[in-house]
Amino acid sequence: MTAIPAPFEAQLRVDPAWIDPNGHMNVAFYMTAFDRGSDPFFDYVGLGWDYTKAGVGSIFATGCNVDYHRELLANDALRVTTRLLDCSEKLIHLHACVYHAGENALAATQEILFLHVSLSTRRSVPMPPESYARLQAVLAAHRELPLPATLGRRLEIRR
Repeated sequence: MTAIPAPFEAQLRVDPAWIDPNGHMNVAFYMTAFDRGSDPFFDYVGLGWDYTKAGVGSIFATGCNVDYHRELLANDALRVTTRLLDCSEKLIHLHACVYHAGENALAATQEILFLHVSLSTRRSVPMPPESYARLQAVLAAHRELPLPATLGRRLEIRR
């Protein structure tokens, strides 16, 4: 096994189809960028799309916070980072960042919780032991990273 990336990274580009009438990337496609950007992480721990296509289990999102820091335009190069904050036998807590790669400028952050499910029962079940062991190794490596400032924040109107 190679060294564990801390954090995991993916390179993407803003698809022109993701642009809304405001002339920038629509909020829905920030979620697409986070989702595609997490592929290297999930592949590494054995819970990627190949695992899902095998038909035994998958991971489902259960909750998410997203903060938008700057707009992104058609064809902008993106760098997406994914780090593991915590895990259990059924849950995975991640934090991810989307950067405008050309300017190395933070565009959005995401905190998200995933649940491992059986695809036959659609209920939560423990993930495969080998995936959980890999998650434990990633967690040990990622605990060395500083905690994100927006972690666990509430949405509210401050008065």
